[in-house]
Amino acid sequence: MGKLSIFLFVLSFYTIVNAGSGSHSLWALATYIIGETPFPEFTVVLMLDDVQIGYYDSNIKLSVYRGYHITDKINDEAQDGSDVLGTMYHHMKERSFRLKHHLNLTEGVHVQQRIGGCEILHNGEPALIMTKNSFNGIFADYAVYYNMTHFTYDSGQLLLGYNWMRQATERTLYANVWLPICINTLKKCLNREKNFVMRRVPPRLRLLIKKEVSGDLQVICLAFGFYPRHINLTLLRDGHPVAEQELTGGEVLPSGDGTYQLRKSIYVSTEELREKHNYTCTASHLSLNNKLDVSWESGAERVHLFILSAPLVMALIVILFCILICLARRIRAASQNLQLASVDALEADERNLSSDSEI
Repeated sequence: MGKLSIFLFVLSFYTIVNAGSGSHSLWALATYIIGETPFPEFTVVLMLDDVQIGYYDSNIKLSVYRGYHITDKINDEAQDGSDVLGTMYHHMKERSFRLKHHLNLTEGVHVQQRIGGCEILHNGEPALIMTKNSFNGIFADYAVYYNMTHFTYDSGQLLLGYNWMRQATERTLYANVWLPICINTLKKCLNREKNFVMRRVPPRLRLLIKKEVSGDLQVICLAFGFYPRHINLTLLRDGHPVAEQELTGGEVLPSGDGTYQLRKSIYVSTEELREKHNYTCTASHLSLNNKLDVSWESGAERVHLFILSAPLVMALIVILFCILICLARRIRAASQNLQLASVDALEADERNLSSDSEI
């Protein structure tokens, strides 16, 4: 297995850990631009899990805290991070010009990007620290220190690899300098924003049946309103997972209210509708003790329509009955008022007649 394969394996492993055990991460997403653009020369966005908590650019040269819990003390502490981000700025600037010269680039806009950060496990123990760079969309290099023992560096396509002395030096820096700084910052940010990033919102699950013009059906497995974003959503047919190549969708998307949604769907042909298959949408999430399941059996549409329509009919009957009662009461009240008005009119006429006779 090559270095790149090892790196991808490590990232996949920690993605699974993060999805299943509630680990947390802090990442800096940095961009350095050579050439004339309307954007700052250097920008950094800081992410705590999936929430933006900070911003820095080369124009303001100040760290701006953008979390949900902001105080004057936090803003003062954010300025301490300006030194670290300023160092990153100058390092990426020097590196970009070196790569530009190495590749014999002259005019135009050239972009270097970097992602760097760390993760902790649910018990607060460090999991990894990693940096990865690219230049003009070409993979440049990465370094990752994980399991508190392993250090891997890949020089990529643009740079020379480390010799054993540089490898040892970088490993020492990652283990004893960058990792402690990153983990300490991550824990502080996590403590400030715990009410938001550590909340657990369970998903709502729906199995939707949509009829197409062709007569086919689209079976849609939808989970929505959940947080955090990691969820396992599976569509089963007769108890067996539907093959991924048969499914559409599958990307977790923000809902706009701080929660997420995910849908997977499959098209069921008219031929398949003649056969009876049971489709089940199942979801597991950090907020759930047990899996959620919703099922539908093809060929049983009439039964489902009856089950769905019976409560609706009963509700309509109750509503109509209430309306009739209200109308009857109003008619009775109007009739009584009319009778009283007639009596009052007769009494008035009698009084007028009696007064005329006395005269």
